[in-house]
Amino acid sequence: ALCMMGLQYLDVSIYQMLRGSGIIFVALMKQHVMKEHLQKFHWVGVFWNVISVVIVGGTALLASSSGEKDDSAASTSQTFLGVCLM
Repeated sequence: ALCMMGLQYLDVSIYQMLRGSGIIFVALMKQHVMKEHLQKFHWVGVFWNVISVVIVGGTALLASSSGEKDDSAASTSQTFLGVCLM
């Protein structure tokens, strides 16, 4: 439900890219809650996923803070809220 709230403040393409953050939380839950150990290649995949989510989220924030103001464009604080809700 929070993801849908975040979609109000983000472009659909950024929303789809940030949906990959679910893999990060599943890996952490599997490691700590289910007490199942992930192999090293799993952690390499999670690491690259973290890097990609940071890049996409940062790009969204930088694009919203650019000088072009559109009536339908969200402000930087609204974009940050959208990224956090993802």
